[in-house]
Amino acid sequence: MDQANYHIVHCSECGAANRIPAAKTGSAAKCGKCHMPLPTEQQKTAAGEAVKLRCTDCGTKNKIPAAKMDAGAKCGKCGAALKTEALNEPQPLMITDTNFEDKVMQSPLPVLLFAWAPWCPTCGAVTPIIDDFAAQTKGKVRVGKVNIDGSPGLANKYNIMSVPFLFIFDNGQMKESMPGGLQKHELMMKMSKYI
Repeated sequence: MDQANYHIVHCSECGAANRIPAAKTGSAAKCGKCHMPLPTEQQKTAAGEAVKLRCTDCGTKNKIPAAKMDAGAKCGKCGAALKTEALNEPQPLMITDTNFEDKVMQSPLPVLLFAWAPWCPTCGAVTPIIDDFAAQTKGKVRVGKVNIDGSPGLANKYNIMSVPFLFIFDNGQMKESMPGGLQKHELMMKMSKYI
Protein backbone atom coordinates (compact mmCIF):
# COMPACT_ATOMS: atom_id res chain seq x y z
CA MET A 1 0.00 0.00 0.00
CA ASP A 2 1.35 3.45 -0.96
CA GLN A 3 2.07 5.64 2.08
CA ALA A 4 0.07 8.52 0.57
CA ASN A 5 -3.05 6.33 0.59
CA TYR A 6 -3.24 5.88 4.36
CA HIS A 7 -2.73 7.72 7.66
CA ILE A 8 -1.38 6.44 10.96
CA VAL A 9 -3.77 7.20 13.82
CA HIS A 10 -2.74 6.44 17.40
CA CYS A 11 -5.41 5.08 19.72
CA SER A 12 -5.97 7.38 22.69
CA GLU A 13 -6.87 4.37 24.89
CA CYS A 14 -4.07 1.83 24.29
CA GLY A 15 -1.59 3.82 22.18
CA ALA A 16 -1.57 1.36 19.27
CA ALA A 17 -0.73 2.75 15.84
CA ASN A 18 -3.53 2.05 13.35
CA ARG A 19 -3.21 2.31 9.55
CA ILE A 20 -6.36 3.99 8.23
CA PRO A 21 -7.00 4.33 4.48
CA ALA A 22 -7.10 8.01 3.43
CA ALA A 23 -10.62 7.53 2.05
CA LYS A 24 -11.86 6.56 5.55
CA THR A 25 -10.00 9.19 7.62
CA GLY A 26 -13.15 11.24 8.28
CA SER A 27 -15.29 8.24 9.27
CA ALA A 28 -15.54 6.45 12.62
CA ALA A 29 -12.77 3.83 12.57
CA LYS A 30 -11.96 1.51 15.49
CA CYS A 31 -8.62 0.50 16.96
CA GLY A 32 -7.43 -2.87 15.73
CA LYS A 33 -6.08 -3.75 19.18
CA CYS A 34 -8.60 -2.55 21.77
CA HIS A 35 -11.56 -1.82 19.41
CA MET A 36 -12.17 1.66 20.85
CA PRO A 37 -13.22 4.43 18.41
CA LEU A 38 -10.28 6.32 16.92
CA PRO A 39 -10.31 10.13 16.82
CA THR A 40 -11.11 11.58 13.40
CA GLU A 41 -9.00 14.39 11.93
CA GLN A 42 -11.83 16.84 12.65
CA GLN A 43 -11.96 15.77 16.31
CA LYS A 44 -8.19 16.04 16.68
CA THR A 45 -8.17 19.51 15.12
CA ALA A 46 -11.09 20.70 17.24
CA ALA A 47 -9.57 19.29 20.40
CA GLY A 48 -6.14 20.70 19.54
CA GLU A 49 -4.33 17.75 21.11
CA ALA A 50 -5.77 18.18 24.59
CA VAL A 51 -3.87 16.67 27.50
CA LYS A 52 -4.94 15.36 30.88
CA LEU A 53 -3.26 16.69 34.00
CA ARG A 54 -4.05 15.81 37.58
CA CYS A 55 -4.40 18.66 40.05
CA THR A 56 -1.74 18.15 42.71
CA ASP A 57 -3.94 19.93 45.29
CA CYS A 58 -7.24 18.02 45.02
CA GLY A 59 -6.33 15.05 42.75
CA THR A 60 -8.91 15.83 40.03
CA LYS A 61 -7.99 14.98 36.43
CA ASN A 62 -8.40 17.97 34.12
CA LYS A 63 -8.52 17.93 30.31
CA ILE A 64 -6.66 20.96 28.96
CA PRO A 65 -6.93 22.05 25.30
CA ALA A 66 -3.61 22.89 23.65
CA ALA A 67 -4.78 26.49 23.13
CA LYS A 68 -5.03 27.01 26.91
CA MET A 69 -1.77 25.28 27.83
CA ASP A 70 0.21 28.52 28.23
CA ALA A 71 -2.70 30.59 29.53
CA GLY A 72 -2.35 29.55 33.17
CA ALA A 73 -4.60 26.48 33.25
CA LYS A 74 -6.54 25.96 36.48
CA CYS A 75 -8.25 22.97 38.06
CA GLY A 76 -11.94 22.80 37.22
CA LYS A 77 -12.79 21.61 40.74
CA CYS A 78 -10.64 23.59 43.20
CA GLY A 79 -9.26 26.39 40.99
CA ALA A 80 -5.60 25.69 41.81
CA ALA A 81 -2.99 26.35 39.12
CA LEU A 82 -2.08 23.21 37.19
CA LYS A 83 1.57 22.23 36.71
CA THR A 84 1.63 22.47 32.90
CA GLU A 85 5.43 22.81 32.95
CA ALA A 86 5.54 19.05 33.66
CA LEU A 87 4.57 18.47 30.01
CA ASN A 88 7.85 19.98 28.77
CA GLU A 89 10.29 18.26 31.13
CA PRO A 90 12.84 16.00 29.44
CA GLN A 91 12.22 12.29 29.78
CA PRO A 92 13.20 10.02 31.36
CA LEU A 93 13.82 11.92 34.59
CA MET A 94 16.52 10.81 36.99
CA ILE A 95 14.77 10.12 40.30
CA THR A 96 16.64 10.12 43.61
CA ASP A 97 15.84 9.98 47.31
CA THR A 98 15.80 13.79 47.34
CA ASN A 99 13.46 14.52 44.39
CA PHE A 100 11.15 11.48 44.66
CA GLU A 101 8.41 13.31 46.58
CA ASP A 102 8.26 16.20 44.10
CA LYS A 103 8.75 14.33 40.81
CA VAL A 104 6.80 11.13 41.56
CA MET A 105 4.37 11.58 44.45
CA GLN A 106 3.38 15.15 43.44
CA SER A 107 3.38 14.47 39.68
CA PRO A 108 0.40 15.81 37.69
CA LEU A 109 0.92 12.90 35.27
CA PRO A 110 0.89 9.17 35.96
CA VAL A 111 4.44 7.92 36.59
CA LEU A 112 6.28 4.85 35.33
CA LEU A 113 9.34 4.41 37.55
CA PHE A 114 12.14 2.12 36.36
CA ALA A 115 14.43 0.85 39.14
CA TRP A 116 17.85 -0.22 37.85
CA ALA A 117 21.49 -0.67 38.87
CA PRO A 118 24.72 -0.14 36.88
CA TRP A 119 25.92 -3.70 37.57
CA CYS A 120 22.73 -5.29 36.14
CA PRO A 121 23.08 -6.58 32.53
CA THR A 122 19.31 -7.06 32.15
CA CYS A 123 18.78 -3.39 33.07
CA GLY A 124 21.03 -2.43 30.17
CA ALA A 125 18.81 -4.43 27.80
CA VAL A 126 15.59 -2.88 29.18
CA THR A 127 16.87 0.73 29.23
CA PRO A 128 16.39 1.37 25.45
CA ILE A 129 12.76 0.18 25.73
CA ILE A 130 12.16 2.55 28.67
CA ASP A 131 13.83 5.44 26.79
CA ASP A 132 11.73 4.80 23.68
CA PHE A 133 8.54 4.57 25.75
CA ALA A 134 9.47 7.84 27.49
CA ALA A 135 9.89 9.63 24.15
CA GLN A 136 6.61 8.29 22.78
CA THR A 137 4.52 9.15 25.86
CA LYS A 138 5.97 12.59 26.70
CA GLY A 139 3.14 14.79 27.92
CA LYS A 140 0.97 11.80 28.90
CA VAL A 141 3.19 9.81 31.27
CA ARG A 142 6.15 10.87 33.37
CA VAL A 143 8.89 8.26 33.06
CA GLY A 144 11.57 8.16 35.72
CA LYS A 145 14.66 6.08 36.39
CA VAL A 146 16.03 5.40 39.84
CA ASN A 147 19.48 3.90 40.42
CA ILE A 148 18.95 1.81 43.56
CA ASP A 149 22.65 1.98 44.45
CA GLY A 150 22.48 5.79 44.50
CA SER A 151 19.08 5.94 46.24
CA PRO A 152 19.13 3.35 49.04
CA GLY A 153 16.23 5.07 50.82
CA LEU A 154 13.84 4.31 47.95
CA ALA A 155 15.23 0.78 47.60
CA ASN A 156 14.47 0.16 51.28
CA LYS A 157 11.10 1.94 51.28
CA TYR A 158 9.77 -0.10 48.34
CA ASN A 159 11.66 -3.29 49.25
CA ILE A 160 13.49 -3.54 45.92
CA MET A 161 15.47 -6.75 46.20
CA SER A 162 16.20 -7.29 42.50
CA VAL A 163 16.38 -5.18 39.36
CA PRO A 164 15.01 -4.31 36.91
CA PHE A 165 11.78 -3.43 38.67
CA LEU A 166 8.88 -1.26 37.46
CA PHE A 167 6.44 0.82 39.50
CA ILE A 168 3.34 2.73 38.44
CA PHE A 169 2.31 5.73 40.55
CA ASP A 170 -0.78 7.87 40.09
CA ASN A 171 -2.30 10.54 42.32
CA GLY A 172 0.45 10.12 44.91
CA GLN A 173 -0.09 6.37 45.32
CA MET A 174 1.74 3.30 44.10
CA LYS A 175 -0.77 1.48 41.90
CA GLU A 176 1.30 -1.43 40.54
CA SER A 177 4.74 -2.99 40.89
CA MET A 178 6.29 -5.50 38.51
CA PRO A 179 9.63 -7.30 38.64
CA GLY A 180 11.59 -7.51 35.38
CA GLY A 181 11.08 -5.56 32.18
CA LEU A 182 8.22 -5.28 29.72
CA GLN A 183 8.05 -4.60 26.00
CA LYS A 184 6.91 -1.15 24.87
CA HIS A 185 3.40 -2.29 23.86
CA GLU A 186 3.02 -4.02 27.26
CA LEU A 187 4.05 -0.81 29.02
CA MET A 188 1.46 1.10 26.98
CA MET A 189 -1.25 -1.39 27.92
CA LYS A 190 -0.32 -1.15 31.63
CA MET A 191 -0.26 2.68 31.58
CA SER A 192 -3.38 3.19 29.42
CA LYS A 193 -5.80 2.95 32.36
CA TYR A 194 -3.98 5.78 34.17
CA ILE A 195 -3.66 8.20 31.23
